[in-house]
Amino acid sequence: MHRRLGAVVVVAALWACGGVTSSTPDGGKGDGGSSSSSGGSSSGGSSSSSGSSSSGSSSGSSSGSSSGGMDAGRVPTNHRPSDAQCATAPPAGNCSLQGGAPGMCQSDSTCTDGTNGRCVESGGGALFCLCTYDACVSDTACPTDQTCACHGSAYVGGQGNACTQGNCRVDTDCGGGAGYCSPAENTMSCGDLLGYYCHTPNDQCIDDTDCTGSGAGPQVCTYSATSNRWQCQVEGLCG
Repeated sequence: MHRRLGAVVVVAALWACGGVTSSTPDGGKGDGGSSSSSGGSSSGGSSSSSGSSSSGSSSGSSSGSSSGGMDAGRVPTNHRPSDAQCATAPPAGNCSLQGGAPGMCQSDSTCTDGTNGRCVESGGGALFCLCTYDACVSDTACPTDQTCACHGSAYVGGQGNACTQGNCRVDTDCGGGAGYCSPAENTMSCGDLLGYYCHTPNDQCIDDTDCTGSGAGPQVCTYSATSNRWQCQVEGLCG
C-alpha cells in the first residue's frame, strides 16, 4: 500500500513538471498526455500581408486638358473695352508729299469739308494724300448694327472716325462668347479694317502670332463671316 502511494506521488510529480506523460502505470490512453504541443505551429495564417495591393491607382490623369485648342481667357492684343478713344483729339495729318495730282491735299489746313479734317497718306498701293474727317464721335452716332471705328485704332491707319460693320461694339457685347470685341483685318483690302467682331470659343486663333503662314503667303488672324469665328487667313498683298 505504501509502495502504491509512493508511485502515485512520483507520477503526479512528473505530470506537474511536464515530463513523459505516457508512463501511466495502468496502461491507460492518457488523452491529456499526448501533449502534441502544437503550440506554436504559428502558421500565422500564411500572413497574407498582400499590402492591400497598394496599386497606387493614382492614374494622375493630368492630361492637361486645355480644352478648346486656344488658351482659355487669353486677352487679344487688340480689343475694345469702350468707344472713348473716338472722342479724343486726332493726331495731325502725316502727308509728306509736295505737289501731287489734282485733288490731292498737301496740308491739314486744306481739309475743311468736315470735322477734324486732316491730310493723310494712303495706307497702301500708290502713294497719295487725301483729306479724312471724323464721321462719328461715339458708337451711338452710327446705325445700331455698326461701330464707330476710332482714329488710331488697329487697321484704321491715319483715317478719321468712321462707322463700320460688325457684330459688337465693346467687349461687354461678347459675354456669350470669349468676352472680347476685336477689330478684324480685311485681307482683301491692303490691311484695312473689316469690322469689329466677338471672339468665340470656336476660334482657331486669337492674335496674328498664332498663325504660322503657308505656302500661299503670310497669314493673319481675322474674322471669317463664313465660319463665324476667328481663323488664320492668307493676307492679301498690295502693290
